Amino acid sequence: MYKVTIADVAELTEEVLKVEFDSTTPAASDARSSSIGATLTITGRVAYDADKGFMKDSTKAIAEWSMVKPDSPDTYKTVTVIFDHTGLTRTYELSHAFVIAFHEQFEDQNGFFQLVVRQKKDRLDGVTVE
Repeated sequence: MYKVTIADVAELTEEVLKVEFDSTTPAASDARSSSIGATLTITGRVAYDADKGFMKDSTKAIAEWSMVKPDSPDTYKTVTVIFDHTGLTRTYELSHAFVIAFHEQFEDQNGFFQLVVRQKKDRLDGVTVE
């Protein structure tokens, strides 16, 4: 079970299918680089309410956030992911995350999305893993 919270944007639960966390440094480095990237990739379904006949607003809000200009105060958000499996939890939090990519795809009656966010490089100390 996942719970993904993007501050002031959306909260996702049953929509989330998979989450990946990556901490990377440049492959060409000969020593530990200070250029460290922390990235979350969140994949899920575009949720809809079949009884009421409309798509839920969570992925729409994420799509809008993905197009915010870099000088906007809404560019960076806190993104928290909680994975809970039978009481064992892992939590990732990026305090100053921005959107690298957002994709939506619709096939037949199914919609899917992928959101890729990265922590602002000068705020790496704002990444927590618990």
